Parts: sequence; C-alpha cells; structure tokens
Amino acid sequence: MILLLLFQAGCGEEIPAIAGDASFQAEGVSIVNKGNYYNVEIDFTCGLTHKQLGEAYAKGILKVVPNYESLVDSYIGENLTSYENKYAMYRVEDIKPQVNKEYAEEIEGMASVFSGGSQNKFKDNKISKDEFFLFNLFTDAVRGTQCSYISVYGDRSDDHRNMVARNLDWYGGSVNQLPKIQAFITYKYTDKKVYSIGYLGYMGILTGFNDHKVFAGILDSGTNAPYSSEGRRSYPLDLRFALENTKTMKEAAEFMQDPTKLYSFNHNIGFSDPDTSIILENNFSGNGTNGHKVKRAIRTEDSKLNNNVSWGIKNSIASVNSFILYGNHDNHSSNKYNTKRWNNIKKQLQNKGSTVSFEELKEVACYADGSPGTFSESGDVYNKMTLQMVIFQPDTLKLEVFFRPKNIRKNPGNPVFEKITVS
Repeated sequence: MILLLLFQAGCGEEIPAIAGDASFQAEGVSIVNKGNYYNVEIDFTCGLTHKQLGEAYAKGILKVVPNYESLVDSYIGENLTSYENKYAMYRVEDIKPQVNKEYAEEIEGMASVFSGGSQNKFKDNKISKDEFFLFNLFTDAVRGTQCSYISVYGDRSDDHRNMVARNLDWYGGSVNQLPKIQAFITYKYTDKKVYSIGYLGYMGILTGFNDHKVFAGILDSGTNAPYSSEGRRSYPLDLRFALENTKTMKEAAEFMQDPTKLYSFNHNIGFSDPDTSIILENNFSGNGTNGHKVKRAIRTEDSKLNNNVSWGIKNSIASVNSFILYGNHDNHSSNKYNTKRWNNIKKQLQNKGSTVSFEELKEVACYADGSPGTFSESGDVYNKMTLQMVIFQPDTLKLEVFFRPKNIRKNPGNPVFEKITVS
C-alpha cells in the first residue's frame, strides 16, 4: 500500500505562532531564530557523543519552538490515518537497522527528550521514539511529494559558473507545521562541514551541500511498483553520509547509485559542483521501456531520452519527479504534474536567451502563470505546494532561499529570498 500525502488546498488566514526563545546556545548546539527559518549549528568537535548532541539539540528546539512536539505529531496525523500509521511503524522497524549507527544515536538522543516515550499514541500532541524515527524516515515510509531541479553552467551561465535552482514542493500542514520549523543547519566536524536546508530535528538531507562544493537535492519518482521496506535504507540519511564522506560529485553519485544499497522508493537526485550538474535516476523497480531494464544511472544534458521527451538546451539540465533516460521506466509522459512542469521549465529557460544570470534563474524557479497557480493543473514551477526555493552557486557558495512565511499558508505572489552566509 502506497501512502499519499494529503494535498490540501491552501488558504490565506493568519496562523498564530507560539513564541519561544529567540536563540539557544549550549555545548555543541546553537539555534538562532532568523524570522522565517532557524539557523542551526551542530558541532561534532565539542567532545559530546552523537546521542548527547541529539539530546542537546532537542532541548534547544523545545526552547525556541515550545510546541514542536504538537507540530510534528499533528503533521504525521494529517498525512496518515490511524490504520496507515500502524503500517508506517512497521516500515520504520524494517528500515531502522540499516540507518547509520551515529545518525540513529542522534535521533534516539533527541527522542529521549520528547514526552512521548515508548507509547505510540496517535494524535496525542507528543512525540514518541518511534514517531520521531518516522518523522526522520518520512520520505522512505510515507510517500507523495513533488520537487524540481534546474541548473545552467558553462557558456549558458553569464559568469560561466554553475548555478542551481531547486524547489521543494511538499504539503506544509493545515497550520503550516513545516514552515514553522524550517531551518538552515550546519553539521560541523573536525575536517569538514555539511549544510542542510531542511527542518528542525530532521537529520537527513532533502537539499544540501558540503564544503567541497558538492550540492544535492532529492526528488521522488514513483513507478507504482509494490512497496517494500524489508532490508531497505533511508536515501536522505544516506545522502547526508555521501556529502560527509565524499569530495566530488562523481563519488557522491556513485555512493547513492551503489546497487547493494536498496531503497524503499524510487527517486532522482540532482547533483552539482562548481562546473556542471547531473541527475541520478535511482530506479530499481517498475518496467523499463524500449526493451530495456530499469536503470540506476546518471543522466547528463547529452543523454538519450525516452520517446516523446526532449531537452535540447545546451549547458543546462533539469529534473521533475520522473525518469526520462532512454529505456528507463516511463513515469513521465502520462503524468500531468511532471509533463507540464517540465515543459514550463524548458520554455522559461529558453526565453532567457543564450545566457542566464543568477536573478534570471531565480525567475525560472519562480515561474507561476498565476499567483501562484494550483499544483495539479497549472504546471507552475512555483505553486501552492512550494515550501522552499533554493538558488545556489557552488563555486562561490552564494546561497539564497525562499522559505514560505511561517504564518500564512497561501504562498505570496512575489516570493522574498533570504541571503544566507555560508561559513
């Protein structure tokens, strides 16, 4: 059974927030309220264990967001029925043994601070240990998200530096639960740093990069194949490991492409470095096309694509939530969510001419034939489900992010981007 997120209609009402402390500082953990997001640093050089850092992080979260537990618990409750929640917990139990030990210790340390303990009571405004694992394994155990990824480089970039635009289109919750906990997180180690644009308490990578200037963003790509969680891994947590332990885009992609690493749901990953970008089509189920088997393979701008799919824009690449490599499973051509956004990305990028600036790439990511349009029908790149838009230049670490405002569910007609200094 595939569990689908509830794509509920947005509304423009003000939603009051429960005010917490403006900042939190303790050994190994710093959290600062920046308005629409929280700036977080987790310092693994401080001498604390991963579990102890998890405990400190959770204590900090509760200081700055006192109703964090009710926000996360209600978000889970809106995406699952009580019956589905039971089976989601079974999936969590299947996936947990394959989670990196240190990451599991972080999650367990955080869960020990929350009030739910070992009791998995549905919609009780508390977070239990299993429920917090479910929150961290959401992309692996609960399905139904959309995203897009666009990159220009070489002669198409006005300064010849690679630039990336990545939109995260998720259900934010009936009372904006996710926007209220969105964060820019720095994982600091002795010899490296990894950065995540995500959510307080979420320890995997939805969108992120490392100090070797390798950038990555995940995009679900369902094939309607039977779901299995047995022996499967978490791809956002594995992506964090890849960014922490590789130095090049090629190495990171190869790590995620490894056929011995089995995942519960097919997906794409956009990868970028200072020079270029690629799309990993990480497909392990669903029928191939044109007599081919399914693929876990890299797509470049020059790759041969399935019939009736074209790109043809030199020095650029893009992805929506579908596989398009020649011979790969075709979950694109009959899916209006994918085909309309794909065609609009192509059209808007072509309209920018032979070169594209940072601001012009931002305009492509912000394309909406409305204010902004409905998700399913319009094909808008920026739509009512968009929670984050990330514009990034790996070479210079120039980063700007649109975070949906915490207190309104209807996305603004003119999204405002935050300039984030990467240190």
